[in-house]
Amino acid sequence: MSRFKRVSMAGADVAVTDRELALLVLEYAKELGRAGTTDTVTLPVARNGHAEEASLLLGPASQIAVLDNDDATLEPVDLPQVDAAVDDLRRRLDVLVRRDRYVPATGGDDGSPSFPDFDSFEY
Repeated sequence: MSRFKRVSMAGADVAVTDRELALLVLEYAKELGRAGTTDTVTLPVARNGHAEEASLLLGPASQIAVLDNDDATLEPVDLPQVDAAVDDLRRRLDVLVRRDRYVPATGGDDGSPSFPDFDSFEY
């Protein structure tokens, strides 16, 4: 099994990238859809045997497929920044899932709800 996956959006091939990263993109798009919001992610990808970057707009209308890469000629020897991209997507997922499932605790003395400032979170 290849360590690379092919990411397709709306039926068109977009990129070949690390297997774990591709699966995280799929998971993140699903959670963005559940939350009814969008985000843009930049991924290290293989193109014509070279490492490049691709930016993807993900959200409720995303039509993403992750397939096995059957063309080894598209895979570079090394795809830099994969670990950083995986960490970034996991952090984004964590914040999104916590935000989506957050149940506010009572706040002040008057019993009003207390919400964290999600806009101040860094991705």
